[in-house]
Amino acid sequence: MMNEENLEQKVARLEQKVERLEYYIHLLRDLSLNPEAYVLWDYIMTEELNEMQAHEMMTIFSKHVKVLRKLDGKQEDMAPYWDDLAQDLKPLFEQFKWRTDRESILRVVLRASKLPHMFELNRLVTFAQNLKE
Repeated sequence: MMNEENLEQKVARLEQKVERLEYYIHLLRDLSLNPEAYVLWDYIMTEELNEMQAHEMMTIFSKHVKVLRKLDGKQEDMAPYWDDLAQDLKPLFEQFKWRTDRESILRVVLRASKLPHMFELNRLVTFAQNLKE
């Protein structure tokens, strides 16, 4: 009984790894075409996120990109927008067992801001980088 249970667990883990590898192959296609723009994909693979985890992160980024797109380009105070994004990312980062300090969040947002459909995040990156100076 114990061996059968262990075997089932091993098979389930192997199936998860195969699914993750198939997802990474999909990400590598974009990464190979434009490594600079898709640097977040490299990070997702390095941190061994699965498709669902990556999707959760991208959903948060997409939500904030929509908000930033609606802002007046002259809007200078990005503090509330940065704080909202950081608050949305922290629980996810805790789930991934990542650090949740501003620098760690900034590193991931910087990578996300390079994605072609996420360039609005650059405003938050610039704001956050100026905070540390």
